[in-house]
Amino acid sequence: MFTFDLGSPVGDVAWAPYSSTVFAAVTADGRVHVYDISINKYEPLCNQLVVTKKNTKLTHIAFNSKYNIIIVGDDHGQVNSLKLSPNLRKLPKVNINKIYRKIVRLIVS
Repeated sequence: MFTFDLGSPVGDVAWAPYSSTVFAAVTADGRVHVYDISINKYEPLCNQLVVTKKNTKLTHIAFNSKYNIIIVGDDHGQVNSLKLSPNLRKLPKVNINKIYRKIVRLIVS
């Protein structure tokens, strides 16, 4: 089990519809935190300040299922859209030789 300390109360969390390892969270300090736990389990890929007003809290986040976009909503009724890096949708390269060697090792042992 992993625990992620975002340093502020969490308003919402959403898994990316295109990856089982990418998720994003919004926090009361106005930030969006995007993680890919297949790349780094301890640090976010990005941490973006969305609202600068101290009394505005982010309350909702949603991934677009077709495009690299997330939308975030706040407690004042504002909605912001953020474009994510297209690299988040790229599947990691698979090393077939490495997988083959692991399978052989499992069979032999």
